[in-house]
Amino acid sequence: MNIKKIINRAGSSLAVIALALGLSPMVANAAGPGTESSNLTTVSTGYAATATSNAEAMSNAQFSVTGGMLTLNAVPNVLLSSTTVNDLQQTTQTLKMASGSTTVGTGYDGNNNGNLNVSDYRGTHAGWSLTVGMGPFTLLSGSASAITNSSLNLFFTQGASDNTETPAPNAVALPQGTVTNDWIANPETVWNAPAQTGEGSNTATLNSDETDLQIGKQSNVSAGTYDSTLYWALQDAPTATTAA
Repeated sequence: MNIKKIINRAGSSLAVIALALGLSPMVANAAGPGTESSNLTTVSTGYAATATSNAEAMSNAQFSVTGGMLTLNAVPNVLLSSTTVNDLQQTTQTLKMASGSTTVGTGYDGNNNGNLNVSDYRGTHAGWSLTVGMGPFTLLSGSASAITNSSLNLFFTQGASDNTETPAPNAVALPQGTVTNDWIANPETVWNAPAQTGEGSNTATLNSDETDLQIGKQSNVSAGTYDSTLYWALQDAPTATTAA
């Protein structure tokens, strides 16, 4: 028996032993691509290209996206047309939205352009909801005189939304509510973005033709400028709940 035969038999015996022990030799597919356990980073020889087949390999390209915040960026003031003591004592009045700016009241965040804006850059696609409620109308002069039985009707025109599936804001009727612990007790959902909507920037503008204030007949009303605070709350879920 020559030396070559001895070596061949020894190699065959080692292969049989390896298979019996459940071991796999650390060699890659001759032409690639590799596997999790056998690839160009674990074998000593590369993949061979021949006249009839290519040497093939696969690597990875990756990047990460960092989520941002859900933010309320703009809420509108609402300036309404004027009325008279006589009219209020006679019958219900409808005051249409007027152009111009409100004077300083107790709400300092509002803009006088009718703009409403919410942005969602969290990257969670969870959706969100925006509520608003209205406190009582009282005289800016500090008098205890107040309006009773009023309701503010808000109508918005949807502007640009990065996600075109985002629904438009709701038309809401806001009765004068009770303020408890510095917040309104009976808000209405003015904008609701279900899951998979509301991402990116979302804008809307008050519709001045539709927005108005309904005031019931007042038996005892003082002259002056009346102001009410609007309470806006953005929540990180599409189902609205009362803000704490």
